[in-house]
Amino acid sequence: MGKKKNKNKVSGAVKTAAKTEKKLANKLKKELANLGEEDIAKVIAEIEREEAKRSAATEKSLPGPPTPRAYASLTPHPTKDELILFGGEYHNGQQTQVYNELLFFNPANNTWKQVKAPGGPPPRSAHQAVATPANKGELWVFGGEFTSPSETQFHHYKDLWCFSLADKKWEKVVAKDGPCPRSGHRMVLVGRKLMVFGGYADDGRECKYFDDLYAFCLDTRTWSKVAATGRGPSARSACVMFPVGNDGIYIYGGFSRVREGRTERACTHADVFRLGARAGGGGGGAGGGGAWRAGRGPPAPRRAAQAAAVSVHGRGYVFGGVSDVEETEEELKGELSDELLMVDLDSGKWHGVTLRGEQVTSANSDQKSVDEEVEKEEDVTVVTDEVFTMKLGPAPAAPTSAPVTGQTQPRRGPSPRMSAMMAVLKSTLYVYGGVLEKDDKQFYLSDMYSLDLHKLSEWRTIIEQPPLPDWLGSDSEYDSDSGSESDESDSDED
Repeated sequence: MGKKKNKNKVSGAVKTAAKTEKKLANKLKKELANLGEEDIAKVIAEIEREEAKRSAATEKSLPGPPTPRAYASLTPHPTKDELILFGGEYHNGQQTQVYNELLFFNPANNTWKQVKAPGGPPPRSAHQAVATPANKGELWVFGGEFTSPSETQFHHYKDLWCFSLADKKWEKVVAKDGPCPRSGHRMVLVGRKLMVFGGYADDGRECKYFDDLYAFCLDTRTWSKVAATGRGPSARSACVMFPVGNDGIYIYGGFSRVREGRTERACTHADVFRLGARAGGGGGGAGGGGAWRAGRGPPAPRRAAQAAAVSVHGRGYVFGGVSDVEETEEELKGELSDELLMVDLDSGKWHGVTLRGEQVTSANSDQKSVDEEVEKEEDVTVVTDEVFTMKLGPAPAAPTSAPVTGQTQPRRGPSPRMSAMMAVLKSTLYVYGGVLEKDDKQFYLSDMYSLDLHKLSEWRTIIEQPPLPDWLGSDSEYDSDSGSESDESDSDED
């Protein structure tokens, strides 16, 4: 009679892995005890329990603007002339603070209010939020990450939340077959579906980037993985993603790390992809498959962590971001941008947005005003619809080594930055916060600006940026990789 098989027997490799995991867990507990921190999973669970205890929503006016932050979401209110700011984080060189504040900004009187509602989500950054006017207004939030104050622990979310703007209540929406935990992803509303693409997750041992695309149907409250034909965008985070009509999406740029043999290199993307209905009229576009096709992006440096917003007139706006300009084994240096670009989502054509109040001087020409330049057909595109007319400059030129003299007056408006928050409300563009890199340090900003897309005259300052605070970290401890990837484990871009 043969030996009876032990169904519970495990291999030596599995045992070794289990022992290793136990040692790592015990080591982490000791490290956390020394830092005075609890396990991050326990912290998040306790926050959710406390949020669930709230019995009714409360509102209070803020005496001033919000605290500095980046990697938050700024969303146009679907039924009111307000902007909704949720979450985000702040880092001072020593500690990180992550928020779950739900704030409302009224542009008419430049006032902020905070709403605390029952059953809210735990703090997060590098998440995504989308608003819809259905059911008297809803705000949908997916994913993101939570970082412990010492940045020794990171948690990536895969949860989906819905905030009723009318009832002022949060709901944690449980639906199977959704995306795995991630941050740095992108989410847009296409028809009645939330489309989620890309992102990254870091478990402390491996950092993985995603190229998957999911659709969440708001009517059936079900997830489905979108299978599209053709070559789509590679795995990445911190890209730009726009909805196109009722069945398409548009993806540009982003950041990832690409393995080459035993090493990895940083990769900032400049490619463009569009997903729409299958050729011949079949398929359901972004929500039901469709086909990927490559497009032409702006002739600008490869960028990631750009702020993006879309208007109701089929135009996408992109501001700022970071371009990697130097990489060594020790660090990755980036160059921040303050460019404002516009893409016509129907034609796919890019333009640099030129303000009428700006005067530009090139290396090979005398200074000319924008009003003089717009007389040249080749330099200006005039876009007209039933609401307003825009005069747009030519697409941005590729970087050149030729010297360029400065402008005659200091440039107004938001300074170069990455991972800012941006939204279009009616015909006004708003930019808030973000991250400024200076002397190998990162400063989180709290300034805010608006731009009338009808007049295109000049940026208006809503919140002045106060003097930068002292950086509390040391240069030797600072990981400059965060200049390129900062939304993902606090060392990856948003």
